[in-house]
Amino acid sequence: MSELAKALQAGSALIDSSSESQTHLKGALLARLQRYYSIIEVPCPVDDSASLVDVQLQTAEQSLNIIEKVHKIIDSNDSPESAPLLGVRDLGRLRTLLSIIVRWGLEPLLDRVISAWPERPNRATSDSIIDLTSTPEDYSRLSSFVLRLHALIFPSGLQGKPSQSLITETILQRHSKDILAPSIALGWLPKSMSSESMFPLDSVRPLTMRLLLMLPSSQTIASLGGVMSTRSSVAHIRKTCGYLLSRQLLRPDGVRGLFGAVFGEAEGEEVTLKQLEHVSQVLTAIPANMKGQNYFEDIVPKVVNIVHDDKRLAYKRASAFTLSRLLAGNDETPRTIILSTLHSPFLQPESNSTTTAATAVSTLSSLLANSDPSPELITSLLSPIVPPLYALLYHLESVKISDPTIREAVRDMLLTWSRVMTKSEAVAVLWFILNDQDGKLKVGLDGMIQKTEKFDENLSLFTPESLRQAEESGQLEAGANFLDLYPDPSHYASFIQLINRQDILSDIFVMLLEAYRESKLSNGDPIQVLKYLQVIMQLQATMSHSSSKLGGFQNSAQVLEFIRQVLDDSARGSGSSEKRRSKNVESDVSSLRVVDHPVAEEEGEDSDDDLEDSEKRDIDTEMTETALTILLSILEGNDTMSSKTTSILNDILLLLEPIVKSDAEGIRELAGEARMVLTARLAFQNAQPGGKADQTSPEEDSRTTYQHALKLLQDPILPVRAHGLLLLRQLVTSSSQGSKPLDPALVPAIQDIFMQSVQDNDSYIFLNAVQGLAALVDRFGASVLKHMVQNYTRGLTEMHGGDMTQQEVDIRLRVGEALAAVVRRCGSTLGTHGSDIVPSLLLVLRSRDSPTTLKTSSLSLLAECQRTYPLVLLPYFVDLSEGILDLLQVETSRSSDTEAVMDDQPTSKNTKFPPLRRAALHFLSLLLKGTTEQIYDSSFGKEVFSKELIQRAKIILSYVSDTDVDTVVKVMGREALEQLAQLERAMIDL
Repeated sequence: MSELAKALQAGSALIDSSSESQTHLKGALLARLQRYYSIIEVPCPVDDSASLVDVQLQTAEQSLNIIEKVHKIIDSNDSPESAPLLGVRDLGRLRTLLSIIVRWGLEPLLDRVISAWPERPNRATSDSIIDLTSTPEDYSRLSSFVLRLHALIFPSGLQGKPSQSLITETILQRHSKDILAPSIALGWLPKSMSSESMFPLDSVRPLTMRLLLMLPSSQTIASLGGVMSTRSSVAHIRKTCGYLLSRQLLRPDGVRGLFGAVFGEAEGEEVTLKQLEHVSQVLTAIPANMKGQNYFEDIVPKVVNIVHDDKRLAYKRASAFTLSRLLAGNDETPRTIILSTLHSPFLQPESNSTTTAATAVSTLSSLLANSDPSPELITSLLSPIVPPLYALLYHLESVKISDPTIREAVRDMLLTWSRVMTKSEAVAVLWFILNDQDGKLKVGLDGMIQKTEKFDENLSLFTPESLRQAEESGQLEAGANFLDLYPDPSHYASFIQLINRQDILSDIFVMLLEAYRESKLSNGDPIQVLKYLQVIMQLQATMSHSSSKLGGFQNSAQVLEFIRQVLDDSARGSGSSEKRRSKNVESDVSSLRVVDHPVAEEEGEDSDDDLEDSEKRDIDTEMTETALTILLSILEGNDTMSSKTTSILNDILLLLEPIVKSDAEGIRELAGEARMVLTARLAFQNAQPGGKADQTSPEEDSRTTYQHALKLLQDPILPVRAHGLLLLRQLVTSSSQGSKPLDPALVPAIQDIFMQSVQDNDSYIFLNAVQGLAALVDRFGASVLKHMVQNYTRGLTEMHGGDMTQQEVDIRLRVGEALAAVVRRCGSTLGTHGSDIVPSLLLVLRSRDSPTTLKTSSLSLLAECQRTYPLVLLPYFVDLSEGILDLLQVETSRSSDTEAVMDDQPTSKNTKFPPLRRAALHFLSLLLKGTTEQIYDSSFGKEVFSKELIQRAKIILSYVSDTDVDTVVKVMGREALEQLAQLERAMIDL
């Protein structure tokens, strides 16, 4: 009998079950061992006293001996010409022996060794009693098993050629996981767990690493995953498996291997969310000793390639799922690498030499198709490359022989992007496309995306032949892009319409109007201006089918948006702001002078600049007047439109505030009329009764009068508006007399209307507004008065709060006149409002940014308060007296060179103007006179003026009356001295 036959016969004895049956496994195994040892002619080392585990282990060891003998014989005879030495039955028996080696040898030995380590025991063996005295022997046996099994795979050692025998093939295909588990457990044993009897098996490490490289990636990953799941309780096994698993992903086919291990190689299998999450978790886990940047630079291209190349749906879905998770995560490193990989063919075509247009487009399309429809994902993937995608679409639609698959994919991606984007983001990107003159792309003959080179062609006259060719090609048709503009206006307008979003279309149209206007005003690039104009015409053509009065707009909100933009520009960039800035500079320079010297304007300088500025202001004025006229027309044509029903009118109403103060009279009148209409209309709608009211009640009669007045105030005819204001004044007056009760909820609107009417140039409207405000204060008191004072002092405490135009100063002076009328009407009740009026007037007087005209007005109002009810100033008496004396002491002028007419410079802050000193002296005289009268009437005023204050007043008033350049100031100074003398006599007499 040959050696091979004898070895196979002995192996058959170990697994033969044809002999007499045994009731116990142990007895059957002992019988087999006895037959086995009789065949090899060796005494059997075990008997009935041995345990079942020992008998099984002995069977596994002898099975390994048989496998080694057979492997040695067939491996030495493994040549292509030799006949196979093993049959099918022999191979089956050898596979059984290998299973016995694993089941009764490797696994129980590994369990016992793990249980003896100083960690929590393996759950599989924790319920049994472990004989720790046999652990060194178990460790030695397990080490022997592992090394002998590796020797079957690498018979010539680590550097030698691996075996190609059927036994090796069976081991690799069926038992790679079983070999890896003890190899990792022993080979990577930490020093903290090692001892003299249990030490790391260093020689098995390189063998294990080579074994991993020999196996396919899918099998390696599946085996390592199996070891990790079954031996997860052992920390170093779990950690080592994780490390080795991550290294496997870095192999060229590592990602596909992971997918194969999870999903299998068959097509059409269902993919569960749990599988997708597992794959994503494995791929996103960065190896411990590797930088995230390097890891993702290796992994991401492999995942992206699977999205494009692989035909298996499960692989595509897993790749798309992983990429979407990385894009949605907080780590910017993988996000940047993914977007760079996907976007570089579009954003950097000159540096791309490998990815064709078809590949780049199909990869993106496949990624979107196999991912969840997330707006965030679509935005991150497509928004940065919408301009090049549009350029690619334009090229593909312009070339008749282009690939229809790519063309449809690009169009679908752009439409998908437009549906999920917000209006503002979509408009911003589309507007960038319109102005991106260098973004034109094409697909070359090699299929790569390329930038279109610009070239200049000299314009030439048409010859009869070239004219005929141009007519045949459509170059002379309406909307033809004969200047080769990019984007083509006709194509761009068609694409905007294809998006089918009215909000985007309307915003783009309004932006085009504004851009065209700005380009014309700034003498911009004529080609760009022409492009804007052509796109506007094309969009108008696409919207011409709409039955709306405003063309393609769904409502007037789009026109109002354009009006808002024009008014915003007018409010921010009007000529008055230029004047303010120039005055700021002049004021800042003059404040540095030691000696006052007015800056003489040199005539004739910068005449060209003045002419250009004048022309620019004329254009701005015309655009603003046009916008205001359109606004009034819209309001006139829509009776129910107000800031309550159309929110954009709130912005327009706010923008009208600074425009009402414009230096241009035409703009000022139009803006004032529009503001009045909006205010009255809002008040009218707020006054509508919520339910059925008693038509005969006084309250309803008052409300009816109120609504009728508001209706008249919206009329464009001036006398009709004036009558409406008269009705409002009469309503307030009758309310104060008690004949018609007025709802307090209507007061803010009425007050606002009166405050606006105070600014009207018509004297009748102005007087009615002043009388109406006085009646309101008389009826409703402090709240109305506070509002008036706020309008008078608003902005003076802010930075450059006093840099006002003449119109702004005029408005405040008008409000001051109304305040004076209100103060006179208050009479003795003024004392209840003193804290609302006097501190604010002092604020104007003390502000360095207040124009001198306004300071003079505030002094006049203080004088009116003193004249009306002297006690109202009593809490501020000393501050006012000393402040007036300080003003006279500092601002007295002895030089006639500084004398100027304040009426000619109403916005000037020159405090040397005589009217300021006149107003101060007048107010001081009233203070002295009022105090004198109070001393005679009662004794409360005798201590108001101290001796020091009286002495200082004498000195300053004497100086002013003797040296001031203004004659009126001198006279008023003497009068003040006389009042001071009377005050002294009164104090002495008392």
